Amino acid sequence: MQKMLKALGAALAVIALCAPLIFSAVGEVQSGAVEASTATVTVPATVVVPTTLPPSQTTTTVSSPEPQPTTTTTTLPVSITIAAAGDVLTHMPIVYSARNNRTGSYDFAPIFSPIAPYLRDADYTLVNLETRLAGGERGYSGYPLFNSPSQLAFALRDSGVDLAATANNHSLDMGWDGIVKTLDNLDAAGVAHVGTYRSATARATPLVVDIRGIKVAFLNYTAGLNGLTMPKEHPYAVNTLDVDQVAGDAATARLWGAEIVIAILHYGNEYERDPSQQQIDVSRQLLSSGVDVILGSHPHVVQPISHVFEYSGWKVTDKYIAYSLGNFVSAQRWQYSDSGLVAYVHIEKRGLRAFVTGVSYLPVYVQQGKVSGRTAYRILPVIPGLEPDTDITLSDADRQRMAQVWEELRPLLYSPNEGISPLDPATLGNPSRR
Repeated sequence: MQKMLKALGAALAVIALCAPLIFSAVGEVQSGAVEASTATVTVPATVVVPTTLPPSQTTTTVSSPEPQPTTTTTTLPVSITIAAAGDVLTHMPIVYSARNNRTGSYDFAPIFSPIAPYLRDADYTLVNLETRLAGGERGYSGYPLFNSPSQLAFALRDSGVDLAATANNHSLDMGWDGIVKTLDNLDAAGVAHVGTYRSATARATPLVVDIRGIKVAFLNYTAGLNGLTMPKEHPYAVNTLDVDQVAGDAATARLWGAEIVIAILHYGNEYERDPSQQQIDVSRQLLSSGVDVILGSHPHVVQPISHVFEYSGWKVTDKYIAYSLGNFVSAQRWQYSDSGLVAYVHIEKRGLRAFVTGVSYLPVYVQQGKVSGRTAYRILPVIPGLEPDTDITLSDADRQRMAQVWEELRPLLYSPNEGISPLDPATLGNPSRR
């Protein structure tokens, strides 16, 4: 009993000695807890802060992760110009003028020399090739059955021509063999072609050309064959003009990726300066069937250029018809047929959409004169105030006629509010083609 009392006394003594320390620590913890509950701690999301306090008594502000840098690709607008010249109609006086009597060879390049810079500086250039290139063994001839030396194709290429439209009323002048040989000679010269074909497969394959990132389809048809009959065994040989056929070909070209469709049509009435009602009707139907631009030939005189708005739902599309580009080169010396024009189709692509922005034009005049005592021909650009670069002396009659050509065509073509205006040569320039 005595031992138990001693132990109890010792315990009471220890408690008495430690009491101040125990109660002081508890007070400090309580005071600290009150202060912590009123504080806001801001820490990065990736930092963990340990705390002895319950979640209900803490507030944590989390900062959002920094946004990652992004890359935005902007596609700049692309603009191209396609030049289209009229009829290459090499009558025999022109063929004779290109012949070297000593060697028997032919050089057509000087004929195109003055106009060549205006063809090369476009992004793509085409002509209507009326004559055939069937070879010398067939004999060279002019109207009514044309056949010219193959050197003509090389001269066209060197002048800047990329494409020859071969469907016209003279396509069958040298028969089926003439079609094949003409295409062979164009291939040898590096000039593309459209409108006549060696096979059904070639006929079914649309010509779609990627011109600096814009895909353009070229179609070519003729309204007549001068009474000549299509070869029965080769019904695909020449494209003849049929609205439904053109509409189907335009749709096929779109499936092949074409963004712009250009139809080169050989139609209309010869030597009439206004389009026929049939030309107008056919052209409007084609513009409503997937064609964007029509480039006409056959009348051998210049006819107007028209601007047409095509409505499709909410979208309005600018389309153009050049009913006839006239003669590019010929021996026809009378008024209106001794001249023609080069039409420049301007196309732009913004984002995913390509569209035609306008058509400009450059009148041309076929000069006839003497070089080394022989008759020669030169295609001259007609630009007021600009002296053409020709090796044939420019006579007063030439100057007068060129001024007349400008005045004849101005009321027929000039319509700047419709996007139709004379060519500004400064707007051309494709150094890779010079």
